[in-house]
Amino acid sequence: MEYVRSCGYSVPAVAGLSDDETELVIERIDGPSMIDVLARRPWTAAQQARVLTDLHCRLHELTAPEWLLPAPFGTGDRLLHLDLHPLNVLFGSGGPAVIDWSCAARGDPVTDVVMSWVLMASGEVPSGRLRAALVGRTRAVLVGRFLAGFDRDAVRRRLPEVVEWKVQDENMTARERRAMWALVRSAS
Repeated sequence: MEYVRSCGYSVPAVAGLSDDETELVIERIDGPSMIDVLARRPWTAAQQARVLTDLHCRLHELTAPEWLLPAPFGTGDRLLHLDLHPLNVLFGSGGPAVIDWSCAARGDPVTDVVMSWVLMASGEVPSGRLRAALVGRTRAVLVGRFLAGFDRDAVRRRLPEVVEWKVQDENMTARERRAMWALVRSAS
């Protein structure tokens, strides 16, 4: 995070390590996450997609440090977040800030874009038919507008291998895994 911050990218400052040295202590960002903004103001989905696209584009301008591990597929020297979605964007007084850098890697920016697409498109929708329909529509606008900012053919080509890798993540539910495979089928 300090490397990214030193490059002028918006992340909370690292204050140090916890007493047991297992967690980072970071600057507090007082403000909602992008997902909170979308839940309260779903009509801003297109605007939030532009913010997310811009965060990706600015991040991918940065050369990754040599000590950063490569992404599991694709090659390149760009800095990737690999978990950049609305839950990991906080809006503070200084604008959007990106958190949760535990998956950061170096590689091809297309990989990062596809990972965000997969996570946004296949995350579970809260229960309740009306709420699910609203969330579903907001998600569709967010994802569609986000993808419009990138080379769709390159993104679609990378989708199967990203899903193949992501479904192995033990944090994904069976329902999310099914949604990921459905995304691959619908995109092909």
